[in-house]
Amino acid sequence: MPVTYLRKVQADELDQVVEIIEEAKQVLKGRGVDLWQDGYPDQKILRSDIQRGIAYFLIKDDKIAGVAALEDQGEASYDQIEDGSWSPKSQERYAIFHRVAIAQGHQGEGLASIFIQHLLSITASLNIHDVRIDTHFDNLAMQHVIEKNGFQKCGTIRDAQQRPLVAYQRFIR
Repeated sequence: MPVTYLRKVQADELDQVVEIIEEAKQVLKGRGVDLWQDGYPDQKILRSDIQRGIAYFLIKDDKIAGVAALEDQGEASYDQIEDGSWSPKSQERYAIFHRVAIAQGHQGEGLASIFIQHLLSITASLNIHDVRIDTHFDNLAMQHVIEKNGFQKCGTIRDAQQRPLVAYQRFIR
């Protein structure tokens, strides 16, 4: 049975983060998903994630298998939701999982779900109970992973470029 855990990305590991993100961009493109095809996320964003201490690696059997950001300060794009609403139980402080990407050679192993579950544990340890995530409407694989992990579809949010994204929410204790 593989051993998986998370650890924070270190400042000297930006190249490994970029490599995983670039691989994910190619996978998305191959699936016909118009997500991350315009330069986002770029090195500036990824470096900021690392500097702010919100970037995590998923480690499987002592090898880097994925990367994601756990934003715990909310975000303006989540202020407005269309075609639905956030739960009435919504809290002022919430976490967002961003830029979840599994390294090439590890896709299809169920690691995206394992990654989300580890991120939920970290979120709980931060005493945050409202968790949100979004993805492109055409990213059906990620929507499946999100829903499989107990997130409820709430509506549509828009990113900084005003592109629509399907938004999800989940509560943890």
